[in-house]
Amino acid sequence: MKSASPDVETCARQVRELVARRQYAAARTAFEDYCRLLRDALTGLRPSGARRQLYENWQHLYSETRQHVLAGRAHAAARLAHLRGRGGPYHETPAAPPTWRYLA
Repeated sequence: MKSASPDVETCARQVRELVARRQYAAARTAFEDYCRLLRDALTGLRPSGARRQLYENWQHLYSETRQHVLAGRAHAAARLAHLRGRGGPYHETPAAPPTWRYLA
């Protein structure tokens, strides 16, 4: 069985590296390039094991990339929620209770 072309494999590796570095905009462009190269590679193949292998590689890359992006988004949301809870220099402080309560 023939493996995927080097261009397709190189592009898949680039997608993984960009996602690992959290460069999602660049990863999206690289994934679109990967899909284009994969489509070109598939047009020259007749239905066979090589075609199925390319599809399985695409499916694995897609699910792996999706999981990493969703995990990154969840991590960013958790960090943002943590920052909101800390309060910063412009965070409103609770008003002090009136002193008359303590005088009675």
